[in-house]
Amino acid sequence: MSGSPRADVLSRTAWAALCVFVFSIPWEKSIQLPGTTTLSHLIGILAFTAAAAVAVRRRTVRPPNLALALAAIFVAWAALTWFWSLDRDSTSLRAATLAELLAMTYLIWDSCRERVRQRQLLQAYVWGAVAASASAYVRYFHNQQTYWRRYAAAGFDPNDFGLILALSIPVALYLAMRPGRARWAYRAAVVVVIGAILLTASRMAMVATFTAFVFPFWTWRQADWNQRISSAVLLAIMMLGVFRFAPSPSRERLATITTEVTQGTLHNRTTIWKTGLKVLVQHPVAGIGAGAYPAAVRPWLGTPGVPGHFYVAHNTFLSVLVECGAVGFIFYALMLGVVAFYVWTLQPAERALWTVVLVVWAVGVSTLTWEQYKPSWLILALVMTEWSLPWRQAGSNQ
Repeated sequence: MSGSPRADVLSRTAWAALCVFVFSIPWEKSIQLPGTTTLSHLIGILAFTAAAAVAVRRRTVRPPNLALALAAIFVAWAALTWFWSLDRDSTSLRAATLAELLAMTYLIWDSCRERVRQRQLLQAYVWGAVAASASAYVRYFHNQQTYWRRYAAAGFDPNDFGLILALSIPVALYLAMRPGRARWAYRAAVVVVIGAILLTASRMAMVATFTAFVFPFWTWRQADWNQRISSAVLLAIMMLGVFRFAPSPSRERLATITTEVTQGTLHNRTTIWKTGLKVLVQHPVAGIGAGAYPAAVRPWLGTPGVPGHFYVAHNTFLSVLVECGAVGFIFYALMLGVVAFYVWTLQPAERALWTVVLVVWAVGVSTLTWEQYKPSWLILALVMTEWSLPWRQAGSNQ
């Protein structure tokens, strides 16, 4: 019986597992279990299993929306590229990863049907970012450098880590718009996250962080004086951090943003992009196979010379285009287009939030390969669930 106490316990357990899973995403690589599995991956498996049990008990599942359907087609096409892939082992691994991410997206879509649950997932991500930031601070104080005088949570590249944290800033500021004492906790979370982003010395993450602060000024009229003043103070803290309070190596590296963009190669990214375009000309329609970018550019670029490292696209859109061809890129672009349309139909505060989150994401993934990263698919899932809420519940920030 779906209304029995046992069913309610199962449902609450499944939801709690999903919240813990989202909480784990910002630090997912930091805790490795024996073998190649992370604690976050194990939590995800448990959450999916519990949710599947709930679905079986209630005997219904939520029909997919258009964006989710397009995501499924994209994943299916990525798997299909195995037949002509230049690196079938990498394509098999990428296809399996994308299938898991699609399952995660559907799990959130099926489970998150109320506004309170939507906010709980947002809260989980913010506090996960705070926990990940704390890990970066510990590594900094113990001088455990990820790269030369750059820091991140264990297991993370500083650039990836910086973007993961930057995405939490507009979410925290959105949650801080609600009255109550908790709003100060979210503002404190922003301070913690900003400090960790400065430790990464990631130029892209800093640009994304400045972009994140578009949110409080977009919602200036809707916010009370408390939110306005605190947002301005937080922005000032970030600017002081960049120019004064951050460790000197971080300040020196961040000071090269303008020069690197106008005169540099974005740390050799432009060379990697030009090589990818050469590959694209040879395989324009069907692509070279999902995950096969490193193998395709190796004849031109070789390898970085560091064990375990190889040249990825460092641009999500180029990566999808080269690996999955024009066909796969069309499905991916249509999925993003539908998501953008969903955002446009939202209520003002939510529209501002998700527009800024998407722009922060787009800024970041323009220099990162993120089509197979959980935060990208989490954004997709949360936009879909947010879009479905206004049709059932009127009002914003209630």
